Amino acid sequence: MHICSIGECMIELANSDKNNYILGYAGDTANTAIYLSRLGAKSTYFTAVGRDKLSQKMISFFKSEKLLIDNVYLDNKKTSGLYLIQNKNNGEKNFFYWRKNSAARSYFENINFDTISKKIIKFDALYFSGITLSIYDSKNLNLFSRLLSLAKKNDVKIYFDFNVRLNNWKNKKIAKEKIVKFSKMSDILFFSNEDLINLNIRNYKNFILKHYKKKLVIYRLGNGKIVICDKGEFIEYNLDFKNKVKDTTGCGDAFNASFVYNFNKKNKIIDCLNMAHKLGKDVAKTRGAIIKKENFNLHYYAV
Repeated sequence: MHICSIGECMIELANSDKNNYILGYAGDTANTAIYLSRLGAKSTYFTAVGRDKLSQKMISFFKSEKLLIDNVYLDNKKTSGLYLIQNKNNGEKNFFYWRKNSAARSYFENINFDTISKKIIKFDALYFSGITLSIYDSKNLNLFSRLLSLAKKNDVKIYFDFNVRLNNWKNKKIAKEKIVKFSKMSDILFFSNEDLINLNIRNYKNFILKHYKKKLVIYRLGNGKIVICDKGEFIEYNLDFKNKVKDTTGCGDAFNASFVYNFNKKNKIIDCLNMAHKLGKDVAKTRGAIIKKENFNLHYYAV
């Protein structure tokens, strides 16, 4: 499986104890790309970074995770974005962003579109998220839309995670409009209860049947409850959830990576869910989005 993830990786400051912070590198699509690589996929990342020292360290981090970075654009004028996480006692998080000068925001206008178009049709799948959409202006969104249409015409599978962060958007109306528009191009969709709340979507069944009746939808309600809609048919799963949560950052990204990888290998949906849920739970046991390699047991999360 050769999959391309598209979005933004940022410099991460995650609080460990009181006012102490650990520096790392993360971002929802980057997290998924890294976990896909660890699971055994050929994982490529499309993004842009600066040429400063922290951006150089980010590139080294990508290489250490065996991400393919031929399509990472190095911007001479901009830097990588930064975010800070403060965790609540229940493991949920507050995010604070510094990303206005992020190189990733202008990725598509800085690359050769014809060159990337020839590359994109050779992937088995593409993965992106609502956060990916939220960082682009109209020019970059239009170029991205053209790229996705081209991929779809060439039978490249498209996977999309809503991942709604309203503080990245001008307003809720625009967020919903763009997310629904781009998600309709996808074959598999992921969203959480929090995502739907952020978009004021109260009846998830009506919402799914209206927009995604012919798709595969994975809806995470929390506490191990997951609803699958497969071409209009709903099935509910209650997975084991006896886990002390330290930090929920990256849990959904890891879940998606495991599900996509195992589903691509034609495993049963329940097996894909169980392995994805296991990885998500293990990520929740640690601070930050990426668990240490020594704590990553491939055989728990993939077949």
